[in-house]
Amino acid sequence: MFAKALLGFLLLFALFATIERRCGLHRQRLFRRGWTTDAIYYATGNLIGQGAAIAIPALLALSVLKWAVSPGLQAWVAAQPVALQLPAVVFFAELGYYWAHWLLHHVPWLWRFHAVHHSSEQLDWLSTVRVHPVDQVFTKTFQLVPIFLLGFSVETLGLYALFSSAIAFFIHANLRWRFGWFNWLLVTPEFHHWHHADEAQAHNKNLAAQCSLVDRLFGSFYLPRRRPRLYGIPESVPQAYWQQLIYPFTRHQRHARP
Repeated sequence: MFAKALLGFLLLFALFATIERRCGLHRQRLFRRGWTTDAIYYATGNLIGQGAAIAIPALLALSVLKWAVSPGLQAWVAAQPVALQLPAVVFFAELGYYWAHWLLHHVPWLWRFHAVHHSSEQLDWLSTVRVHPVDQVFTKTFQLVPIFLLGFSVETLGLYALFSSAIAFFIHANLRWRFGWFNWLLVTPEFHHWHHADEAQAHNKNLAAQCSLVDRLFGSFYLPRRRPRLYGIPESVPQAYWQQLIYPFTRHQRHARP
């Protein structure tokens, strides 16, 4: 597992380092402030965090909540072509993710965990992995329980996992590309960077992970023509990995949440 995670990291690094160097939105160092911390998140997330974040929703869906959906419906869903299942998986997972993300931004004690992700003051592809384990498990539970319950095929879930991971790295990347009307359908770097912007107008906006139509649906879509210049939050979140893990449990001054 470690070898696969390392190989994946090196491939992603080679790909995005090249693209961001040629097409970067902001001029910043390759090994920016906090890069080492994020690399540790990548390692621990692949070895530990992802397993727990998937196991807990699976346990809930397959045991505690299995009564909520009839076996007949699950069989019908699994029998559909993958080409039909995949858009449905994206939609239902996005709805769950959106409301988990909304709660992380509006419930003070949950925000303490999510603030870690928003503490990056420079964005690139690796910024996506800076997620506190509690935040990760909470979000994945909302995101995965519905699609596990509905009985989508293993093949479809595998394709969704690849799509979800790829778009997560992509939307955080430091890219100056414009995406035109795609911004109204899918989450892009142009769209998602505003979610991380340190500007009052952008706070609590662009909460979707993959399908920006959900933000249009719930009134949280925000995409001015200009690009954000500053990222981060007013809170002083420590940069060291272990300090970020304990940060939500420490007493600290309250600040306005994004």
